[in-house]
Amino acid sequence: MDNKTDYQTAFDFMLEGDHEVVVFGVLKRLNVRPWHEHYQDLVQEGRLEFVDAYQKYPDQRDDEKQMLSYIYQSVKWRLLDKLRRSTRVSTPILRGVETLTNLFFDDEALSDVETNLIFNNVLAVLNEKEQLLIRGLYLEGKTMSQLSEDLKVSRKTLYVWRNQIKTKIKPIWGNTLDD
Repeated sequence: MDNKTDYQTAFDFMLEGDHEVVVFGVLKRLNVRPWHEHYQDLVQEGRLEFVDAYQKYPDQRDDEKQMLSYIYQSVKWRLLDKLRRSTRVSTPILRGVETLTNLFFDDEALSDVETNLIFNNVLAVLNEKEQLLIRGLYLEGKTMSQLSEDLKVSRKTLYVWRNQIKTKIKPIWGNTLDD
């Protein structure tokens, strides 16, 4: 079997059934959502790694579940490596309020002056814990459960913080925050 046929077989397997879902499952697990600036690039990287992992898998492909598990891990490691490399290059190593302030006022991330002014007003009224909640939910796309684990507080506490944030920023946003 030649190399071109091997690649075709691997791509056919990926597109067969719901095997391509492995790539999207890895992205979800890594908290990479469709609005991430490199989402489509990471989908393509994941597909390419899927094909590479399929080809590297031992010839005995009878146990599809085990093979898909192997492919999932391979895709996860490659995408995680890419994300870490891009983060090392583009993100300064700062903590707490400084990190959040820098993320909000990064010219490329938020070029709109009006948005910067609103975020400046929001940051001014929030404490550090509330800023961490905003960062986790909206900038990192994490769920309340994930933040609860990361910050080592209960989900109930996070909901209390969220309600405090709503109360604090209501004068800035007006009545648009009503549920």
